Amino acid sequence: MHRCLRNPYAKRLILAFVLTMATLLPSRNGIAAEDGSRPLQLEVYINDTPTKLIGSFTQLADRRMTASRRELSELGLKVPGAGNADDLVIIDNFPDVAYIFDEQAQKIFFKVGDALRMTKRYDASNGSAGRVPARTDTGAVLNYDIFSATNNFSDPNGQLFGGTSLTLDGRAFSQYGTLSQSAILLTSFNQQAEAIRLNSTYAYTDQTTLTTYRAGDAISGGLAWTRPIRIGGFQAQRNFGVRPDLVTLPLPSVTGTAAVPSTVDVYINNMKTFSQNIGTGPYQISNIPVVTGGGIARVVLSDSSGHQTVSSQPFYASSSLLAPGLLDFSVEAGLPRVSYGTTSDSYVSDPVASVNLRRGIFDWLTIESHAETGNGLVNGGAGAVVRLGATGALSGAVAASHQAGNTGLQPYLSYETYLLGVRINASTQRTFGPYQDLAAVTARFQPNGLPSLLGDTSPPKQLDRISIGLPPLSFDRKSSLSFSFINLVLASNVASRILSVSWSRQLSHHSSVFATAFTDIGDTKNTGIFAGLSMQFGDISTMNSVSGGSGGTNINFEAVKPLSEMPGSYGWNIRDSEGNAQYRSAAASYRSSYGRVEATVANDRSGTRATGEVDGAVTVMGGGVFLSNRIDDAFAVVDAGAPGVDVLYENRLIGKTNAQGQFLIPSLRSYQKNKIAIDPRDLPVNADAPMTQDIVAPADRSGVVVGFGVKTNVKAAIVVLADKTGKLITPGSRGKIEGGGEPFVVGYDGRAYVKGLSATNTVVISDGTNECRASFPFTPRKNAQVVIGPVVCE
Repeated sequence: MHRCLRNPYAKRLILAFVLTMATLLPSRNGIAAEDGSRPLQLEVYINDTPTKLIGSFTQLADRRMTASRRELSELGLKVPGAGNADDLVIIDNFPDVAYIFDEQAQKIFFKVGDALRMTKRYDASNGSAGRVPARTDTGAVLNYDIFSATNNFSDPNGQLFGGTSLTLDGRAFSQYGTLSQSAILLTSFNQQAEAIRLNSTYAYTDQTTLTTYRAGDAISGGLAWTRPIRIGGFQAQRNFGVRPDLVTLPLPSVTGTAAVPSTVDVYINNMKTFSQNIGTGPYQISNIPVVTGGGIARVVLSDSSGHQTVSSQPFYASSSLLAPGLLDFSVEAGLPRVSYGTTSDSYVSDPVASVNLRRGIFDWLTIESHAETGNGLVNGGAGAVVRLGATGALSGAVAASHQAGNTGLQPYLSYETYLLGVRINASTQRTFGPYQDLAAVTARFQPNGLPSLLGDTSPPKQLDRISIGLPPLSFDRKSSLSFSFINLVLASNVASRILSVSWSRQLSHHSSVFATAFTDIGDTKNTGIFAGLSMQFGDISTMNSVSGGSGGTNINFEAVKPLSEMPGSYGWNIRDSEGNAQYRSAAASYRSSYGRVEATVANDRSGTRATGEVDGAVTVMGGGVFLSNRIDDAFAVVDAGAPGVDVLYENRLIGKTNAQGQFLIPSLRSYQKNKIAIDPRDLPVNADAPMTQDIVAPADRSGVVVGFGVKTNVKAAIVVLADKTGKLITPGSRGKIEGGGEPFVVGYDGRAYVKGLSATNTVVISDGTNECRASFPFTPRKNAQVVIGPVVCE
């Protein structure tokens, strides 16, 4: 099958040639030309609409038409029955298919219904088109945060220094994985310095299997009805973040039929999200990008005459569902970690293990399971998430535990819906009998062998949640109203039943008013309210609010200019709270290319204090050492080969290269495409740059070196060439240095850019008919373009 030519005369000439040549060749699939059959190459029309395709057919001696199953499928026709793709089938035997063979025009016209036409499928998510494989180069990063505080300025002891903490987060990475270590160092005026280790982890991600492996400190995986714990051991976990292009939840799709070539536009809640030119026949658009929740998908089909057909269908998308065939898992084993972030941090000697699995079965069904064991406990459960049409999703699970001869049960049920503009999320969880999990069992142990100071850490006896978000009111479209209720009964029978209501309204000039009230009708009998007005003035935002509760009433004011991510930016914050809790503070911050600094002065009833903070990162990579802002995700070291060159990230100027021709970009998106470029106008005139932009996708928490191959010692010159009569060499002539070297082309005015020169050179020039030779010396000049000539070519 071939793309149809647009020139009708050329098309007919080629069709005639193909038909003539085809008659000289034997027929395919064993149908011999001696039997009276003949192969045909025909332009195909379906329901009077050109497909712009040429199909391969065979006409039998009895005038019946045949084609292979593959050919008919590629033309958009369904083939009844089963068979191999290369099998010939007789089209005349198809039910509900009619055709006319125009032998003179070498065309075939099919008349078929939608039931016998292949559905054309379009992916609104664009799939993995243009995906760049992620890579990691070798390097190391150390993030630091230094925080110091004073004592009360009016302290009678005169000890102004209050203490300093240094938080460190370091990692070394290569294509073989990432080794990370974090810690906090503390010191004060009257206390000895102490160090608290946080996490020590080695991680490796397999991009083929979308799996991350960890050795060291990790947090176990969890589901909506389980409680994760910290462990020191091993973990294997699915990591869908490796493929940002992968659609992991079932997204809505729309179907329809186009009688003529048309354009289909898809609107989600009145916002256009997809547009596609389609041919005639049935179509399906899948993976329409939507936010989770419900809504209306409106499809507008427009033909060339401007006629439109509009159809609508409701949908519901839930992040709790997995796309069919996808498997999500987390498997870990090791020693439980308790008292994390404190000086008594330690590991429980009894090992534990846990596993979580989720599997997408259908668009509307995902199943999940969980199991864990350790410290004499065995716990396991299973559940499912079901989408209920276009109205919502229902989740349910049951878990059971057994320890020391005691058995407990924990059922879980939740429902989420978006119906008539109302969003409802509700869930309930109960425990029956002495139900236990690893979070409860391990939290009871302390390094000194004493019981945990946290009290009874068993799962709550009751945990009910419900939140209701109402649509904009009919008489006030700028308002929103929501309600929530939480019922929590701890294992110790302490009950909290909190009812809250929130209201907000958009005003003009980027301002809004809001109010939130809550009451606890459980054991504490507490009530509070918070209301205010927020306003925006350019990049400065202000908020005036009042809060009240059992602790008294406070009137608050805050004005903020946030610090942006760009070097050279500054920010500030002013707060004032009057009433029962008096508090005033002023803060200023500044971000440079080397880090961020912030200073704060605060005053309350006890006195005045000040704090200061400096954070940033030190990076070793690409043969250089860099000071920069904190690097939490991926980054890149740009090597432009020359100092003072502008570096652009996503077409935005972000900095200049240093004296070594390098620049560090501290904030790239891991596993996604990042466009990095340099401005060639800043390169020396004698520099050679094979490329000036690149697309990279670094792995998570790693870096890449982006080199543009710039060379400043290319030994190049502009050579002006003329023949022995003095006439400049014809533009387009090709040349090369005799004895080797890169070829070059002669441009206008006989000028050619020749690279790889030596002290004496001979070039050979050819215009396709004649050749000539020219010899000339070369002496390089620093930061200057050398021009030689005119040189006579003989």
